[in-house]
Amino acid sequence: MPSRARALAILAAVCVALPVVTVGGAATASAAGCSATVDASKFASAGQLQALTTRLAAFGLRSPGSTQHQRELAWLEHELRAVPGMQVHSDPYTIDRWQPLTKAHGKPGRSLARAGGLTVDLGGATKTVPVSGAVPFSLPNGAGGMRGPLVHIPPDQPITAANAKGKVVVREVPPASTPYAVFPAIAHYLTPDFPSTGNYERPYASPLDPTLIDAGTSGAAGVVFLWDVPTAQVRGYWDPHTGTRFRVPAVYAGAPQAAAIRGDAAQGRTANVVVRAKWDKAPTRNLFGTLRGKSRERIVVNSHTDGVTWVQENGPVGVLALARYLGSLPSACRQHDVEFALTSDHLGFTNDGTFRYAKQLDADFDKGTVAFVLSMEHLGPREILPTGPDHRLRFTGKGEPIVWSAPEESPPLVQAAVAAVKRRKLDRTVVVKGTEAPVAGRVPEYCAQGGLGGNFNAHLLPTTSAITGPWSLWAPSFGAHAVDFARMRREVLAVGDVARALDTTPRTAIAGTYVAERERRAQGAPQCEILTPPPAVAPAA
Repeated sequence: MPSRARALAILAAVCVALPVVTVGGAATASAAGCSATVDASKFASAGQLQALTTRLAAFGLRSPGSTQHQRELAWLEHELRAVPGMQVHSDPYTIDRWQPLTKAHGKPGRSLARAGGLTVDLGGATKTVPVSGAVPFSLPNGAGGMRGPLVHIPPDQPITAANAKGKVVVREVPPASTPYAVFPAIAHYLTPDFPSTGNYERPYASPLDPTLIDAGTSGAAGVVFLWDVPTAQVRGYWDPHTGTRFRVPAVYAGAPQAAAIRGDAAQGRTANVVVRAKWDKAPTRNLFGTLRGKSRERIVVNSHTDGVTWVQENGPVGVLALARYLGSLPSACRQHDVEFALTSDHLGFTNDGTFRYAKQLDADFDKGTVAFVLSMEHLGPREILPTGPDHRLRFTGKGEPIVWSAPEESPPLVQAAVAAVKRRKLDRTVVVKGTEAPVAGRVPEYCAQGGLGGNFNAHLLPTTSAITGPWSLWAPSFGAHAVDFARMRREVLAVGDVARALDTTPRTAIAGTYVAERERRAQGAPQCEILTPPPAVAPAA
């Protein structure tokens, strides 16, 4: 999402190293006879988590508001209702939906890879160029496509009407890099194996939206993004995921085609870009399950439901596992209510369900019914990096770095998060104050939290969140191999440990300085910008 890319860019500019504060300590004592951590012997096994993730992935491309997404929501609701004592409800709303169309007679298909097409005129002949797929939310144009001369405009050059109008813009996927040495500046704690040299480079942080917006407003006929990795490995790549209606059709092409496409552009050959998709309106819903405790102060456990790979989004599996475990505890062992919030439309997040839900929690916090929020996304991934002269993506044998945010406004959340990371022996993990440089005088100083957590933190809700951003995030080709389920289990156990450790802690203690910051907000102090994408723009006629 743009907030991630923006946060990484700001992060890279941090020059002054701040001290790393190591916070540890034992978990807060729970009620008599109740464990202050998750009993791993009674928690879902790695095999059980794999089985749940397999069931989730079997729905296929769970794009927002699609039939597959609705079926997944129905399954998740069924699983929540099976938990003893669980109270389930939904918050329905309507979204702008972009869907690939790859079957006959305009019937929606589920292959983003087949939704894109590219041909080049060779003077009396037409060459079909293999592509990785259509770019999500780009302009649908049906089987006819849009034609124009190819023009290569590198990422460091602006796209204007003078160089792009009526043309098909060829541009490399822009790089995004942050030195690992920057992370100590924003860290509470780093595991000993967290990388300290080299650069953190992942495509999810690449700023794709500006190219598509500029090409559309400049009157370009299309865009071809070039990867420096094999075409097959990024087939069906679903990003950007802002949900903005771009005014230009666009496709991805891989490294094997890149040189030829640049050559065709140098010769001014005409290309035709096809995006088989449609925009319409569709219903979706946020899904909630609540386990009652002794207090109406809620611990919120959040992930989102729409997804495209085994990694993005497998968070609902972690939510289900925690719901089953916490539901199995004696009611006397739950001091707080626990609300499991499965939000929608993160993959087209102009209407992300966390935006509407965070507003509700903001108001409820003042009523005393919110303790804190736990968000988790993209659990258990293995690290994948480009290697060799062909930049083929390969597993490194290590875990993908985990960024766990715990804003310093809440010392109990910081202590619980660090203690959980240590207890569950999470590898390659950094617990951070936020994923950007602080802004003095703003409430809060750190806004971005690296994903869903940022939306709640921006509303001054005590929040801690865990996220990763591997190559397999948006690329479906890696399948089940992208996830280390034993690692996934340790992550979810750690999230559960935070919930258990703070179950008996009063919300006023957990809130820390958030309370004072909320008062300052009411008095007009500068606030976080809620980083929603640009409003949906109507496609060009």
